[in-house]
Amino acid sequence: MLREVEVTGVRRTLLSLAAMIAFAAAGCGGGSNGGGNNGGTNLALRSSASLGNYLVSTDGRTLYYFALDLAGAGAQAPVSNCTGGCLPIWPIFHVDAPVVGAGLNASDFGEFVRPDGAKQTTFKGWPLYLFAGDAKAGDTNGDNLGDPGPNDLWYVIKDPFYSALVLTKTAGPARYLADPAGRALYVDSNDAVGTPGSDPVPACNGACLTNWPVFAAGAGSLPTGVDPAKVTTFTRADGTKQSAFDGHPLYYFAGDSAPGDTRGHGVNADFDNVDPSTL
Repeated sequence: MLREVEVTGVRRTLLSLAAMIAFAAAGCGGGSNGGGNNGGTNLALRSSASLGNYLVSTDGRTLYYFALDLAGAGAQAPVSNCTGGCLPIWPIFHVDAPVVGAGLNASDFGEFVRPDGAKQTTFKGWPLYLFAGDAKAGDTNGDNLGDPGPNDLWYVIKDPFYSALVLTKTAGPARYLADPAGRALYVDSNDAVGTPGSDPVPACNGACLTNWPVFAAGAGSLPTGVDPAKVTTFTRADGTKQSAFDGHPLYYFAGDSAPGDTRGHGVNADFDNVDPSTL
């Protein structure tokens, strides 16, 4: 039985909407675009002991991704689900021409036009935001933050970029694990779960892998609140590499054609999203 991986342990901090709007008015405002490049860099890396390297704008303000958004991939444009009253709290970030500092690649940045006509900069396909609650350069108060509402989760953009993401949906699994492009990951309850002393033993082999291809994580970080020790990689009997979450091998679903798809969830009576407390 394959089940979608839902991630818990993510701290949700509830802030007063009035207080956050006050931050927005006093700090950056809803119309901020992160500043111009003034002939220098407008995107750079900053470092902290707790987060490592993370992405900031030219004035040192931290940049975030929204777990309810969709990354752009191929012909699919990015989708921002932060609209209306969300924007004074999480202003969109945009620069006309990314000029990047050491450790960053300009090719990882792009832009798209939102439905409201505003342009928004992206990193690896993900729309970028500032947080009104960051009062000074280097603040990361929006990391692992939840607004009132079960799907509103925000994370800093770390470097190296995430090897797996925490995403949310308004329908389906409330919170789930995905690859860096936003493709949902799944576990098979028939697999023998790995332990600190032994590798998992997958039950999905042969023809099963046509519908459930294996996921192998690359080098990267994990969102705050996800224990890095829970993501491991092992070698299958056929010699291929596969990653596991808390000992459970991770798979894609062949029926998911784009970031944000979770068609493997509820595909039949044997499929269910994961209660993370059981992992």
